[in-house]
Amino acid sequence: MASSQPQQNRPNVQSSQSIRNRSLWGSYKALPARTRLYISMGICTVGAVGLFVSDYLQKVLPPQGRRTTPDSRPQ
Repeated sequence: MASSQPQQNRPNVQSSQSIRNRSLWGSYKALPARTRLYISMGICTVGAVGLFVSDYLQKVLPPQGRRTTPDSRPQ
């Protein structure tokens, strides 16, 4: 007799040993697509903010001239 409940699709569950042996790229590829998108967007956002902050700080705090000691001057 066939059961009246629909058959559930179970994800491909791997043993914990194979998860431990995964590379970083393999673990990243195993994540759902939406999670990978959020991680990528977060990394790009941090990079863009870093560029803007470094430009702002360079305008606010301009680099100072080099100081030379008497011993370091060419003769």
